[in-house]
Amino acid sequence: MKRKRTRHLEFIIGDILALALAVVAAFYLFAGNTGTLLSDAVQTGFLLAVLMLCISFFEDGYNNILRRGYLVETGCVFKMMAMVGAIELLYLFLIKSEILYTRRLLAAVWILSMFLICAERILLKKLLRWRFSRTDYASNVLVIACADQADTILEKLSASGFSSFYIKAVCIIGKKDGYVLNVGVPVTEVREEELMEYVTANVIDEIVISIPCDTQKEEVLTKRFLNIGIVVHIYIEQHITAFANSQMEYINGINVLTCFDKELSRTGLFCKRIFDILGGLAGLFAAVLIGLAIAPFIWRASPGPLIFSQIRVGKNGRKFRIYKFRSMYMDAEQRKKELTEKNEMDQYMFKMKDDPRIIKGIGHFIRERSLDEFPQFFNVLKGDMSLVGTRPPTEDEYEKYEFDHKKRLCMKPGITGLWQISGRNEITDFDKVVELDWKYIDNWSMALDFKILVKTVVTVLSGKGAR
Repeated sequence: MKRKRTRHLEFIIGDILALALAVVAAFYLFAGNTGTLLSDAVQTGFLLAVLMLCISFFEDGYNNILRRGYLVETGCVFKMMAMVGAIELLYLFLIKSEILYTRRLLAAVWILSMFLICAERILLKKLLRWRFSRTDYASNVLVIACADQADTILEKLSASGFSSFYIKAVCIIGKKDGYVLNVGVPVTEVREEELMEYVTANVIDEIVISIPCDTQKEEVLTKRFLNIGIVVHIYIEQHITAFANSQMEYINGINVLTCFDKELSRTGLFCKRIFDILGGLAGLFAAVLIGLAIAPFIWRASPGPLIFSQIRVGKNGRKFRIYKFRSMYMDAEQRKKELTEKNEMDQYMFKMKDDPRIIKGIGHFIRERSLDEFPQFFNVLKGDMSLVGTRPPTEDEYEKYEFDHKKRLCMKPGITGLWQISGRNEITDFDKVVELDWKYIDNWSMALDFKILVKTVVTVLSGKGAR
């Protein structure tokens, strides 16, 4: 039967013990003689432990920890403790703590924690490697496969520098005369007719099976092994070698193999949405103030509504209504057809220099400073858009898209993006726009969003807005 265990429980417990030792040592050496020494140490230790565990799980800090090198591990611990230290300082400032607020004590706790957690993780890795190198602790694995897959499966199972599996034996189904097992690890080869006898007489914890050449036999053997409590792993990579990212999932009663181009962090997407909400609220407040200031000038130059709305295409082809301050005359959409031949872009986008549809004076002013974009913060709050993303196409632009262009829409469109900060007034090739959008999607992170937002502010302040 499959043994359930808390993922990386050894490192969680080890980190807590190392942190506790660091706090005790720091308080003993640097806190001085105070009557509340013990209670202060417990309070600090508990706070740091909670922060450390929350940050580790939030950042997925234990992911792939067993295979990380020592330098990478030191970097991961430094990053974790830097975040813990920053939050701790903020907490101590808010509660106005006196004894805990000495710089020397805080530095001692942080340095000792860094050193002891790094040392604990390195020693624990060595211990686990030694432990799982012994067959008494490792899971003994039997591989059952067709002749054309056995070498590949054994090679992949033994390729990892660290594994809790010990490959004990292999059984080749449908073995042909002259076949020689070519694998760099010593394994016992079991004949098909002796398979059940071998499993009965030897220690076998788990079985990896792959018999696509005889799926009925694969099903029968799997059921027999499951009936005696052995964990069975069905190898399916022979069907999915073309897909770099995939995982098995259970959806609405069926087992499926989920394939994807890139897995985005749920934590990162959650942070992006929270940031969008906060930024949307601030931006919408600014939009109200800007609207009150520019409304009289727009009405005087071109009587009509202050807000311009238009159907745009968002994530995966969803249509939504976008909002802007009106910077063009009321008949701008009708006149667009007359100006098609003057389009500086190709068929997928429309842009021209000295567009006569723009309201003279105020229209150029708000476009050059991107003030017309501020009502889009309402779209951000609604969830149709994000602060940072790709440019949302109009309906007629979207209808001309080719198949590969749709990748631009696999993330929410944004008020700003790489195209906007890369000299959008100078970029007239739509393929270059697509290239920038793909670059953003393939390299997305919250750090990239912050970088784009900062550059957007610089671009707007320098007066390099839209024409």
